[in-house]
Amino acid sequence: MKPDMPIEDLVAEMSMRIAAVISDEAESGIVPRFNQAKSIACLDAQFRVHADIPVELKQGIFAEAKTYPAKLRFANATSRDDAEKDVRGLSIRLSGVKGEVLWGEPGFQDFILNSYPALFVATPEDFLSFIRARQANKKLWFFLNPLDPHLKSLGIAFKSRQKHLCPFDVRYWSTTPYRLGENTGQVVKYSVIPSSDYTTIQAVEPGRHQLRAAVKAHLQQAPAQFHFAVQIQTDAYSMPIEDASVIWDEAVSPFRIVATLTLENQDFDNPETMTACERSSFNPWQCLAAHEPLGRMNQVRREVYANAAAVRNKE
Repeated sequence: MKPDMPIEDLVAEMSMRIAAVISDEAESGIVPRFNQAKSIACLDAQFRVHADIPVELKQGIFAEAKTYPAKLRFANATSRDDAEKDVRGLSIRLSGVKGEVLWGEPGFQDFILNSYPALFVATPEDFLSFIRARQANKKLWFFLNPLDPHLKSLGIAFKSRQKHLCPFDVRYWSTTPYRLGENTGQVVKYSVIPSSDYTTIQAVEPGRHQLRAAVKAHLQQAPAQFHFAVQIQTDAYSMPIEDASVIWDEAVSPFRIVATLTLENQDFDNPETMTACERSSFNPWQCLAAHEPLGRMNQVRREVYANAAAVRNKE
């Protein structure tokens, strides 16, 4: 087993290499994200915390029945073409949040999710190896290098890439674990589960921007809705904190709904809104202490995400 690298060394090399990659991939003056690169839409929503959730889940922003204004960003992980198979991303920022945050600006709580319940790499060291391979244009070598193969990662990468008709009909997972409550000892993962009355059944304006078109068509027909749910870690071995490639079994610990997200019809695809969407940034450490990110993968994300956002948005 390889020894763990110091977090500061991981952050330094990841940040340097990601800055080089995204700067090289800039188009029309826009520096893309390393992951969740294409913005499908940034939308306003309401995040309503339910009153009837179990007492043990009433922690942090779930402590009382309340509605928070939210900003949601839907994105493709890698592809510029919505018609292609890909992992889809959902980032959420709540505003009007009371309490001291661990990092970032007071008053905000972020959640970052993907359309597959696990990451394709287990550790930050594995992710650094992938970043090195991507920078060298040898992504396949990362998976198939006979001296250091990542065959499980290849399987996850293959399974996680799917075709989708609309981001509102996709389920999302946090993939990494978080604290629930400052002194409870509870560890959870998050999931955002589609619950709209309306569902997209065929591609809208098929092609490069079909997911954006589907978002617009859905909202013109009916509001979009999701349930926000948490899954409690019940076994530290089968539900590890330090291996982000492991899916926590929902048969053992089901996700429990704690809130509902609702999106009404809105103008989101105008140039000003899309520009603001590109400049937006989210960070799992923009949170209350009751929702502290856990594990080494989350440790590196705090500074790596912040450094990449600074590169993308420098004047």
